[in-house]
Amino acid sequence: MAVDNKRLALEQMQLGMSRHRVGELGLAQSHYQRAAKLDPSNADAWHLLGVVALQTGHAGLAAKHLRTCIVARPDFAEAHNNLGVALRNTGRNDEAIRSFRDAMSKRANYVDAAFNLGIASEAADNAIEADKAYRQAIAWRGNHVDALINLGNLLRRHSRFADALPFLETAQRLAPDRAQTNGNLALLLTDLSRYRDAIQFAQAAISISPDEALWWKALGVAQRLRHDVEHAIPSLREAIARDKTDAATSLDLVLALQEAGDTDEANAIIDRVTPPPGFRERVRWMRELSLPALYDNDVEIDAARDRFADGLDRLHDGLKLDRTSAINEAVYAATSVAPFYLHYQPHDNTELQCRFGDLVARVMSAAAPEFGDRCGWTARAHGGRTRVGIVSSHLMHHTVSRYFTSLISGLDRERFDVHVWYSGGVVDENTQHIASRAASFTPTRNDALVDAHAIRHAQLDVLVYPEIGMDPRHQALAALRLAPVQCALYGHPATSGSAQIDYFISGDGLEPPNADAHYRERLVRLPGIGAQPMRPPAPGNGSWLDAHANGRQLVLCLQNFIKLMPSYDAALARIAKESNACIGFFARNPPLMRRFRARIESTFKRLGVDPDAHLAVLSVQTHADYLAGIGHIPLVLDSPFFSGGGTSLDAFSVGTPVVAWEGDMARGRQTSAMLRMMDIPQLIARDEDDYVNLCVTLLANPSERKAMADVIRERHSILFDDDAPVRAFADFIAAAAPLS
Repeated sequence: MAVDNKRLALEQMQLGMSRHRVGELGLAQSHYQRAAKLDPSNADAWHLLGVVALQTGHAGLAAKHLRTCIVARPDFAEAHNNLGVALRNTGRNDEAIRSFRDAMSKRANYVDAAFNLGIASEAADNAIEADKAYRQAIAWRGNHVDALINLGNLLRRHSRFADALPFLETAQRLAPDRAQTNGNLALLLTDLSRYRDAIQFAQAAISISPDEALWWKALGVAQRLRHDVEHAIPSLREAIARDKTDAATSLDLVLALQEAGDTDEANAIIDRVTPPPGFRERVRWMRELSLPALYDNDVEIDAARDRFADGLDRLHDGLKLDRTSAINEAVYAATSVAPFYLHYQPHDNTELQCRFGDLVARVMSAAAPEFGDRCGWTARAHGGRTRVGIVSSHLMHHTVSRYFTSLISGLDRERFDVHVWYSGGVVDENTQHIASRAASFTPTRNDALVDAHAIRHAQLDVLVYPEIGMDPRHQALAALRLAPVQCALYGHPATSGSAQIDYFISGDGLEPPNADAHYRERLVRLPGIGAQPMRPPAPGNGSWLDAHANGRQLVLCLQNFIKLMPSYDAALARIAKESNACIGFFARNPPLMRRFRARIESTFKRLGVDPDAHLAVLSVQTHADYLAGIGHIPLVLDSPFFSGGGTSLDAFSVGTPVVAWEGDMARGRQTSAMLRMMDIPQLIARDEDDYVNLCVTLLANPSERKAMADVIRERHSILFDDDAPVRAFADFIAAAAPLS
């Protein structure tokens, strides 16, 4: 009788498996149940009953069947693995981990069990074990796409972006037609600041899975960070349309709208959004410190400044630091929000920046009180050399690196032990040059507090921040005492506002006589413009410029629109009217360009100037072709209040005169400082009338203009060849370092 039952059970198993293969799970289950009843010791019947239960969503029943299976056959590796899946699906993750380990012990090179162990370990917040399990699965099966994705994403979540890259790249290469491989690679490439590549892979993910909100968000964020808000805004709107519950995407849209100049819609979204967990304080800071990128009139500037001041008061009054969760939220806010647009207003906002610095200091002191004390290590304990730290996110092709690469790389290795922490992501020849001159070069995308511990552990003598104010993480680091002496360079030419920054290092030519009042730090004046900037590349092809002159002399204003205040519009209209010139601008930010054009057109019309005839919008060119184009124009119009830096260096390098309108603070005096270094003060205007008259006179006198261009060509090398600032910087760092 027992033999017959076993034979009948096998027949039922065969019938069940035939139904199972075609997806008839109910019939398959009936056959397996008959088999198990006929032969209760048939482990395969209990196993397949468990599999069917899993497939039909009955994880608890599956676990029961699979446990019975394992009693009948303890070494059944697949049953242990599937039991783990069932236990994980019922929330019994610790038991699931044991089952996956049992499965791996029963079968050599059991890839699926290793992969599932990785998933369960992640769910248990055991990143080390998850990492190990995924790597084991990949070692056993190198083309396991899901293991590659999971390991890459695990590393990404722990900010190990460079380590994650080969796994997600391999996954995408193995499965290019899967949205997940393309989309996850896009997210990682954004973390690595490889925005162009991120956009490509996000678009690939969308083409495969157009209804997935995450891929639209990945595209929009990469576009925003690449400053392509023209396309970022619709991409982020698409993401929100597909997932209206994702408040974080709404906040990304806010940032894109702010950059596009649409402050009203940005603020409306902030007012109605329900902050996601951990975002409450950040949203509060975004709301209270919101400033327009572009102003319609001068009255609006003062109103925005007053709102900002009131917002600072509310942030100070409402700041809660009584719980760990509240401190963590505040740190997220302090490392995500900075008043970047404040310093483009034509005001001395030193007091407001210091109040902001005090707000950040309150947060960071609560988060890391151990970094509020003076440093206790022995000075110059590194072979007698001064150990210098550099913390920057702009050591790639950028104005910051153009200005300060020579200062950093010029620190003699026999006198200085230089260590760099670079959070910019993009690595190019500028980055590599600085890295080659440093004792250590650490790319980091870490949480600011993680970096703070690493920097403090390095036991520096002097710490230098080249551009506080451009990266909120550095504003937060600057609120901590990480070295005995801490300095800011003028990569963002405004006070850090931090009581923990001891010195602000600027150029003597940039600073007015009353400059000390503009800084919380002690002001240090290096010779000239306080730097030895890198030369621009050789000019390329400037023929692109020919289509933009409208039959008139074409002069260019090279500045970002956020530097162009409403009061400047009238000066430009007067120049166009009195010289009959066409004034051109580069459309680096098309939405902001449209807002600026609408504003300036109204001024042109009010003063009787045809904007269609006298305004031109130019497309962005490569740096070499851009230089060639500038070399063909008669004049560059510099902006007041916040002057050109890299753009003026570009113009002077090709011999084109730049007319400066000197401001009252360093940020409005960069071009005039360059002109004084070249001994060409006649191109510096005192006020609007002087500025307009100077521009009109030069445009009307080609011989005088040519003579001026010849002088610039003769003398511009002093801007790039004078190493006095490099030597002065090194001497200052050596003198400022504490003595042992």
